[in-house]
Amino acid sequence: MEQDPSYSKHVDLIGKDEFIRLFSTEESTGQWFTKRELVNFPFDKYSRSLAARYLIKKRITGQLGTDGIQKDIEILDNALGKPELKLGKNALQAAKKAGIKDILCSISHSRNYITGMTVFIFA
Repeated sequence: MEQDPSYSKHVDLIGKDEFIRLFSTEESTGQWFTKRELVNFPFDKYSRSLAARYLIKKRITGQLGTDGIQKDIEILDNALGKPELKLGKNALQAAKKAGIKDILCSISHSRNYITGMTVFIFA
């Protein structure tokens, strides 16, 4: 009988104004987001969608203990509008090293607050 893999679940929250302030002063969109993400979600129109992706990427890089791979993680919407997570080579290697079998994500936002939920499934 196969045993269920272990997992950890995280929900992160950021205010829209806090995200805009953070990226207007300290962070660069080019450090966190791929070109395709920025084309699909321009900062001026889709800051809440980018904020959710930022939360998920921040959680993943923290879980992997790896800095500088944010752009190796891409989150675009599939045909149904659901976020689809794609890990590049470096992120995949770091996840494998950390014993992570799969990563699931979900995003939600209201007018002023954004959440990103990340679930790590371990082998």
